[in-house]
Amino acid sequence: MAHYARLGVNNVVVRVDKVDNSHITTSGGIEKDASAFDHLFSEFGAGIWVKCSYNTQGGVHGLGGTPLRANFPGGAYDEDDPWYYDSTHDLFRKARPKDKDDQSCASWTLNTTTGNWEPPITQPEYSRSEVEAGKLYVWDESAYQADNSTGWILI
Repeated sequence: MAHYARLGVNNVVVRVDKVDNSHITTSGGIEKDASAFDHLFSEFGAGIWVKCSYNTQGGVHGLGGTPLRANFPGGAYDEDDPWYYDSTHDLFRKARPKDKDDQSCASWTLNTTTGNWEPPITQPEYSRSEVEAGKLYVWDESAYQADNSTGWILI
């Protein structure tokens, strides 16, 4: 079974379609994306699809194979937290994160191996008392912009 992400406006993944291997494999056992695209077109009409791997997450293939495009953009489509196909880096990723005030985390960078956004400062470790009190570290972009040695705050 192969998986293909259907793209919408701005390369937002609107759904992931499964294609049975019988529709994409030659008689010699070679998988052909062109055959998958023909099948998808005949099933769903015009569209743009990009192959993805169900077993790839964070740049790692869970079964030991070769990871494909950093992440599987699966799950139910969530308008508030969609997946994107990043054609510049040929990977699937989420949108740039937002901080505690719903401000874009402009200081975070995209790891083009894992497809994940990374903060400029590693999140601190929790102490036992913080865990027991239910405390959380959250990012504060304004604090980081004011002093780039800070950013994580405990709430």
